[in-house]
Amino acid sequence: MLENDGLTQSMSRVGHCIDDGPVESFQGFIKDMARVLFAYEEAADIIYRTYEYYIYRYPQKRFHGKTANQVRQEALTAVTPEQYPIAPNRRIERFWEGIEKSKAKHQAQAQQ
Repeated sequence: MLENDGLTQSMSRVGHCIDDGPVESFQGFIKDMARVLFAYEEAADIIYRTYEYYIYRYPQKRFHGKTANQVRQEALTAVTPEQYPIAPNRRIERFWEGIEKSKAKHQAQAQQ
């Protein structure tokens, strides 16, 4: 599917979804369920149709009602593409705050 749209890799990396975290999570769930409930060919078709819908027909609030493909097409022709920042995720922010607090605590203990 990525190759059909001129892409060579996904826009995500571990722990940081650049595209749309909730949708990727949902698609992961769909993939798992398709493997359990359907034959490989049926699962592949379901997954392809899910991506097709998401890319070409699913208007997203974050993109001001545009689809991912509309945003991509606009970005390819724009000198300065419009920015669609991802809203902060407090759960992830609290996780990293906890990590920083833990590191500071261990550093303080090591200095004593």
